[in-house]
Amino acid sequence: MKTCIPHALSSLRFGILFAIVALIHSACAQNENTNTQAPAAIGPNTSTVGDFYVATNGSDAAPGTLAQPFRTVGRARLAVEALKPHVSGRTITVLIRNGVYYLPSTWTFTQNDSGTATTPIHYANYPGEAPVISGGQHLTGWKQATASSWETTLPVGNYFTQLWVNGARRYRPRTTPSGYLRITGEYSTTGSTTTVNELSYSTKVVGGVPAKMANLGDVELIDFQAWSVPHLRVASVNTTTQRIVSTGTLTRDSFFHGFIPGRPFLLENVKEALKVAGQFYLDRPTGVLTYLPKSGETLTNTTIVAPRLAKILTATNLRYVTFQGITFAHSDWQVPKGGYYSGQADNGTPAAMTLTNSTGVVFESDTVEHTGGYGIEFLGTGVAAGAPQYLVQFKDGLITDTGAGGIRVGGMGVCSGAGAHTDANVPQHIYIGNNLITGGGRVAVVGFAILVGDAHNVLVEHNEIYDFYNTGVGVGFNWGYVCNFAHDDVVQFNHIYNVGQGVTSDLGAVYYLSGINTGNKILNNKVHDIVHMPGTYGGWGLYVDAGAADVLVENNLVYRTTDASFHDNSWGAAPPNPPPLPDQFINNILAYGAMGIMDRHNDTSFLNIVLERNIFYYDKGAIQYGYWYCEGKTICTSYFQLNNNIYYDKALVGGEPSQPFFKTPKFPMNGGQQPPITRLTFQQWQAQGEDKGSLFANPLFVNPTPGVDNYTLQSNSPAFNVGFVPFNPALAGRLSTATLKAPVNAPAYPTVTTAFSSF
Repeated sequence: MKTCIPHALSSLRFGILFAIVALIHSACAQNENTNTQAPAAIGPNTSTVGDFYVATNGSDAAPGTLAQPFRTVGRARLAVEALKPHVSGRTITVLIRNGVYYLPSTWTFTQNDSGTATTPIHYANYPGEAPVISGGQHLTGWKQATASSWETTLPVGNYFTQLWVNGARRYRPRTTPSGYLRITGEYSTTGSTTTVNELSYSTKVVGGVPAKMANLGDVELIDFQAWSVPHLRVASVNTTTQRIVSTGTLTRDSFFHGFIPGRPFLLENVKEALKVAGQFYLDRPTGVLTYLPKSGETLTNTTIVAPRLAKILTATNLRYVTFQGITFAHSDWQVPKGGYYSGQADNGTPAAMTLTNSTGVVFESDTVEHTGGYGIEFLGTGVAAGAPQYLVQFKDGLITDTGAGGIRVGGMGVCSGAGAHTDANVPQHIYIGNNLITGGGRVAVVGFAILVGDAHNVLVEHNEIYDFYNTGVGVGFNWGYVCNFAHDDVVQFNHIYNVGQGVTSDLGAVYYLSGINTGNKILNNKVHDIVHMPGTYGGWGLYVDAGAADVLVENNLVYRTTDASFHDNSWGAAPPNPPPLPDQFINNILAYGAMGIMDRHNDTSFLNIVLERNIFYYDKGAIQYGYWYCEGKTICTSYFQLNNNIYYDKALVGGEPSQPFFKTPKFPMNGGQQPPITRLTFQQWQAQGEDKGSLFANPLFVNPTPGVDNYTLQSNSPAFNVGFVPFNPALAGRLSTATLKAPVNAPAYPTVTTAFSSF
């Protein structure tokens, strides 16, 4: 390390001397770091030169030097604010030493904490060290209560619903630790025909539904609907009639919402069920926290952390600040007293970190973990004029063990009122790349790994996403054709797998709900092992929903999905005039869709999809599934077009079924999964003007055996004859520069292990 004048004189009371020292230090530091936009190297910081230092053994009364560091990151932020007027043309750097920094309050940034394009601010790890900024509380005072349990007593009012032991999430007790209870009927105690607040269940599983449960108001009934999973409070239980009444009411819809017969539910946070090692129970009236240690855990080798703050970091109107090599951990979120009604993407949960109207802010090689809701979210617009290409970036990072989703950009569309969305006031110009995002939905089940809501010009690329219970990447957030500003959003070169895991339904690895817009693209992604809840629907690979139009879907590899490989769901309302451009599904490889290759729902009066130069390879289900109606016409090319595709049913000699295609009559919107079918031979199908240039032939992959999954085409593949252009699926996923790794996260809900042969 180069020796200069001491790096931190943090008070303006030093007057002229401060200014002189700052100028000298500026000249010195410029020799060390000439990058004024962002750190030059990908990965955690490697420079020991800083303006200020923070260490767990420091003091906020100290000058903040390497020898005499600050104690808190909040003090460092104030020191940066004081130094800024005296520095220009170089980066102002705060280096944070190893250790856990338990925040007294949210680390809050405003416009006053901003840098500039030429004098940015950099908060980073000290080289080789891994600081943790925590919104949690270290719990002490434990004692051995019984041979298999520990206890500590917390102050009155200190209540939480999550716990981490030696860096791993622990769960509250359920009456069925490894399985589900089942709903047999739904009712309303008020006689309502549109809402329900009571369910019946089928089997008196031992311990499944206790007649009495302590602290009944803290017990949660978790109800698995179609695309949402409410957490309700319990009003009463009758084990004789096998009925449970909730304190809240749900919309009644026999297929999508309510207490749907046949669907699973759970009872969580039941004191009487505290029997499994690794579980905990916090008794609200007494403040006694009980933990059942796992094998190898002792009172002396175990660190137990509970959440305390709902927000770890917030920033409003922040500009030109980089956070690098820092871990942000332990945020709180609790189901409200009246229950949590969930919804698409569990968007109603908070994020541990929120940036609003930010410009030139970069998160690089950071970790966000152990959160109550989403990991990090970006709201507002920033200042596009004269700013970097991307106003906010989250790159080369790790997001793991989140209560809901991973990264959220904006949210649901707002169509009217004072806060109605426009192209100018929604989030925009955001980059999310080269991240590992895994282990989500640990509380709120349907959180998306990445949710790009009503936002535009967002690039999501080279991420590795797995171990979520619902969608991987979702774009857009308003149903129907209009009032949607999700345009120019590109999802490319991502590797997405092991999502759904049999826990939820109606999900996809990549999902667009983007209305009529332009510039939306799904490119070069590798997607596999997408599993929906057994007995339901919707484990799709690629999913274009509710009228999303003009989406380019090209060069994607999709294999092993429990529903169709691809789903295009239109919208029942009449489209604007002129109608939108169709979705373009071009040059993709779809293999092993268990319920069909192409799924289409809700008929249109216009051309809504074009499928060309694709390879469809399957051994179950069929090529088509769902709604394929064309206004009573014989030729459907004005509604859906298929050309120059290759089909191959691996289960049949020659690969061609006797009647592989069909058309359907008009069917009500969301009237069911499969209308009546009129089947056609391939020759009849083509004779009607469909699928010109397409053929049934073995595409001759190098080795598509499940588990090997080499979908490279041999040189003599017939796919080349229909114009298929080879692409390299190995380019999907994180770049070779990625270094961060995730621990194995224990599942939060009973999952389904799906054999290769079941796809």
